[in-house]
Amino acid sequence: MWKKKARLFITALLSLLCFSLLPSVGGCSAPMTEQDTITISKTDWIALKQNNEMQAKALSESQAELSEVKKAQEESEKALSEAKTLLEASQMTSGEMTSLCATLLNELNLQKAENEKLTQELKDAKAESLTAYEAISKANRYLQDTKAEIEANEATWRKRERQLECQRLEWQLASMLFGYLGYEIGRH
Repeated sequence: MWKKKARLFITALLSLLCFSLLPSVGGCSAPMTEQDTITISKTDWIALKQNNEMQAKALSESQAELSEVKKAQEESEKALSEAKTLLEASQMTSGEMTSLCATLLNELNLQKAENEKLTQELKDAKAESLTAYEAISKANRYLQDTKAEIEANEATWRKRERQLECQRLEWQLASMLFGYLGYEIGRH
């Protein structure tokens, strides 16, 4: 759009230049005296006046657009300057960023190795835990079997102890009976 306006501005300037160079209109020609008067028709005068107003308006618009273009150019130069500054800052820190990336990558690799080591240790601990669980389960079964055997042995021992107690009581009774019978036999 600004190209179109620039073209209009240039056209207006050339038109003004042409009109100022024409000797019949005046401008750069010899100074007018009272005897040098121009006679033009009213229609031509109005057309010339309208053309002059349009050119003045176009010139004013072109100047406003030129001002906007200069302003835009200044903003563009300012943005370019800021971009150059940022680029220089980024180039200065590019080496630092590369160094930081290398350090972080090294730390990441160390963490990865540590994670793998811990994962392996966890697997080993899990295997040991399963082995220990199996050993505990086996020992528990052995203890349960032993407990059942002890309880069975205790029951057998109590039964045997009662039998022996009864047998002892029977022997005592038999011995008392035989002793009494022997006494009674010996007395008769």
